[in-house]
Amino acid sequence: MLTANDTALDIEQLYREYKPLLTSIAYRMLGSMSEAEDAVQDVFVTVSKLEGIDISYPKAYLVKLLTNRVLNVMKSAPRKRESYPGQWLPEPVMDGLPEASPLDNVIQHEQLGYALLVLLQTCTPPERAVFVLRESFGYEYAEIAAMLDKSEAACRKIFSRASAKIGHSSAQDTDSKAMLDESMTRFVQSFSEAIYTGRLESFIHLLTDDAVLITDGGGIVRSAFNPIIGPHRVIAFLEGIARKGALAGDWRTVSISGQKGLMQVVQDKAVTVYLFEPDEQTGKIRSMYSVTNPEKLTRIQ
Repeated sequence: MLTANDTALDIEQLYREYKPLLTSIAYRMLGSMSEAEDAVQDVFVTVSKLEGIDISYPKAYLVKLLTNRVLNVMKSAPRKRESYPGQWLPEPVMDGLPEASPLDNVIQHEQLGYALLVLLQTCTPPERAVFVLRESFGYEYAEIAAMLDKSEAACRKIFSRASAKIGHSSAQDTDSKAMLDESMTRFVQSFSEAIYTGRLESFIHLLTDDAVLITDGGGIVRSAFNPIIGPHRVIAFLEGIARKGALAGDWRTVSISGQKGLMQVVQDKAVTVYLFEPDEQTGKIRSMYSVTNPEKLTRIQ
């Protein structure tokens, strides 16, 4: 059992041991690594100031503190998003970076990776918290209930609502996953070839009829203010920016936030990341996400 008087809970040891886990949880809920790191830092500052409090299970205690801290951040997010110029997309994180390493294990059993982060933005803060803790980190409903001060039944209902809202199913057979992985690989290759050859219409058959392209320039880099809907409009938009030289540079296939994507590099600097969401029935791509906001690409190098 630890108390707040045990060498300030040996904060440095707790920080080294639990920072990766806490950062992963916060990132999955917030979609922003910078905000996740701030939330984790706030948790450890809070713990360092505790006095005379017994902490029998530091991991559970820290996750609970973090979850409630992140819930407060999420509640203020809508106001920030309302003033955000154009579309807001989660911050992509390159897989394999030291600060992202906890995500590698988390995403192994998640099908959508980055696309799931986007879909989670449609959920309420409690729905996001319960879904991430349950689906991504495997917490039992009793543990989640204790963290959120809710009943197990309430947490089950919240998880069910979140799953229905984003159309996510935990049960997916191996063949379906393999099919989606193959579809993603095929599309990434086709998209890359289309950029280099200039024949962007060549991959239109790999898009669903209601395919959408969402771009996030953060008001810093020019981007489409509204989603671009329909395969022909998506192609037309890409052809338009290609004529202006916006697709010039070196394009690399990379693994970002748990899934394959494309990174545009100009003068050794990442300037654009494209990520995709496949349709689970057809394997075609139904959503394309383009992040050009340089403030969200600081970890993509």
